[in-house]
Amino acid sequence: MSRFSFQFASPIILFVLLILDGQITHILTSFSAGIWTPVSHLFLIFLLYSVTQHRPSYILILAAFLGIIYDSYYLGIYGIATLLFPLIALFVYNIQSTIFTNRWTRLFTVIIIVSAFEVFSAAITAAFGFSKLDFVNFVVYQLAPTLFLNIVLAVILQFPLETFYKLKKSH
Repeated sequence: MSRFSFQFASPIILFVLLILDGQITHILTSFSAGIWTPVSHLFLIFLLYSVTQHRPSYILILAAFLGIIYDSYYLGIYGIATLLFPLIALFVYNIQSTIFTNRWTRLFTVIIIVSAFEVFSAAITAAFGFSKLDFVNFVVYQLAPTLFLNIVLAVILQFPLETFYKLKKSH
């Protein structure tokens, strides 16, 4: 797929992944009877790779727009994902020469951006009084299962994403 084609395909792919993330999260939370909340972040994994195909301004606008959709659909509080998605995209864009050197750095970047999104969104909702944050329960029942799920997803999707985004397959 050419860079020009990515301009049109990326918003659609990322939007579908936002919806799919919610469904995966709901199904996996149901399996644990609501005890654990593993949150799927396929959107963030694909956003990581999408940075290679777009200009910074395009990816920031796209991330902000999809952040508004995420906030309205999942959180009901505008501003959290609208702020965090572009910041994550900017972070990835600024260090992409390091991230895309090998598979391990991409995997560790997934861990960093998923952790950052989860921790910062929980901290923001707690800071503004929208939720009460018990950090130990948050880490045990949400962050740890979320990281496990997204590490598995990132490992499974590594080769297909490298092929789709035409990245060098270094180890």
